[in-house]
Amino acid sequence: MELDKKAFKRLKNKVMKKYPNASTQMTEGGLYFVSDGADNKLLEEYMIPPQPSVAEAWYWMAETMRVNQNIERTHPNRMDIGTFEKKFNRISQRNRR
Repeated sequence: MELDKKAFKRLKNKVMKKYPNASTQMTEGGLYFVSDGADNKLLEEYMIPPQPSVAEAWYWMAETMRVNQNIERTHPNRMDIGTFEKKFNRISQRNRR
């Protein structure tokens, strides 16, 4: 996977916005992963395996964060019945037009 400088910087900035101390680390096997700068909970939290290049490590961290955000935003346990009813009414009103 080849990323140009602009795409790499954009992906890295997305991760750095959420984890300001994030950095790239290398395993003993020569693979790269993104560390949160403190205790490396990112590998455990997102379950991302180490990658063969620095660019791939940042790419997969950014993509996994994006997918995780979408799941958390739309997870059914996040909404109570009142929120669900408001959302349903809002969508129903939109469909009636």
